[in-house]
Amino acid sequence: MDNFLALVYVVWFIITFFFIVTALTFIGNRKDFHRIPKGPTELPRISVVVPAFNEERGIAQTVDSLLRLDYPKDKLDVIVVNDGSKDRTGDILKPYAERGDIVYVEQKNAGKAAALNVGFQKATSEFVGTIDADTVVEPDVLKKTLPFFYEEDNICAVIVRVAVLEPKNWLERIIAVEYNLGLGFYPKIISYLDSLYLTPGQFSMYKREAVIKIGGFDPRSIVEDTEIVYRMQKAGQRIACCPGAVAYTRVPDNIRDLYFQRKRWYTGTIQTLITHKDAFFNRSLGNFGMFFLPLNYGGNFLGIALFIATVLMFIQNTSAVIENYYRVGFDFTPFAANFIRNYQFDGYATVNMFILLAITPFIMNLTACIVGMKIFGESIRKNLFGFISFLFFFLPYHIFWIISIYIVAAKKQVKWREVM
Repeated sequence: MDNFLALVYVVWFIITFFFIVTALTFIGNRKDFHRIPKGPTELPRISVVVPAFNEERGIAQTVDSLLRLDYPKDKLDVIVVNDGSKDRTGDILKPYAERGDIVYVEQKNAGKAAALNVGFQKATSEFVGTIDADTVVEPDVLKKTLPFFYEEDNICAVIVRVAVLEPKNWLERIIAVEYNLGLGFYPKIISYLDSLYLTPGQFSMYKREAVIKIGGFDPRSIVEDTEIVYRMQKAGQRIACCPGAVAYTRVPDNIRDLYFQRKRWYTGTIQTLITHKDAFFNRSLGNFGMFFLPLNYGGNFLGIALFIATVLMFIQNTSAVIENYYRVGFDFTPFAANFIRNYQFDGYATVNMFILLAITPFIMNLTACIVGMKIFGESIRKNLFGFISFLFFFLPYHIFWIISIYIVAAKKQVKWREVM
């Protein structure tokens, strides 16, 4: 019990400390939150790379959104890399290529990272965007992200806010709240601490030479958009966040697809943390190594340990209670009489312990969700179900994390497109 309580206090402290730091960072930079720096007087050439594997469902919508970008057509190249698709992806793309709307590349299936690297090799521009083939962007996404590269020389990438494309069912609505917080609100706050850990594959902008200099995307990684950031951080490169630019992406609409997606995300994240374990407590990486990695992932894994310990304790206690009742033929009368006769309620201590260890983390998450939705003009009332449900959706996510930890420990393989 003492070890359990110690774990509870440690997890509570990490969560609270992380929340306080991010809250103070947000408060100190709230007036700057939506600021977009002054852009160049002359727009440069930009390439956008679209890796595609079996994307017949949404590839046309993605390409059409790129062709509608508010950017000079003579300075924009759309490069689509068909990574060995077995469906109608190629048939859909070829008419675009014949009209000269896109640069079309076909290759044998080599994985998303390899397809991205091919696109970067084909690109001749200084800046390259990447976009998933199930994502669409707002027309002003290039003009909003580009100015950040000119603000500081060592900015090598700019990320945008990722939102759910037309959420309809219950799961999509929950994920919409999650993305608003995890791929919009928090990344901007973390960027002020130079601790961004992800350049979302849904859409991100890069300096081409900076990516090539560190070796491009890692074909061995199943989370190439996360892994590359660790090498950027080690190379002293910075990543900016432009939440005013938005990419809308399709998300899983059922638990099975969500499981496969999160299994890849979480397994790939753990593998990346192992590969780059030297980043933890690395003073040369500043806040990224000394603050974000230890607190974010240390708190995450300790929280998972607490979740497992709580479940095991619940099972143990429940089994003991059932066994006791079984011995007396499930006669509750003696237990009720003994409880009434001996129970003493220390209201102050009980309530304060409950508030300290349970209510405060819930309130912190609730506060972050409310502020995160308000600052982006999202209506809580219109997605009240998703908002409330997300606050309790940590339960399946903990289970997904546990499965991913087992996969890594057992050295099992997870394919990028296992869901297909």
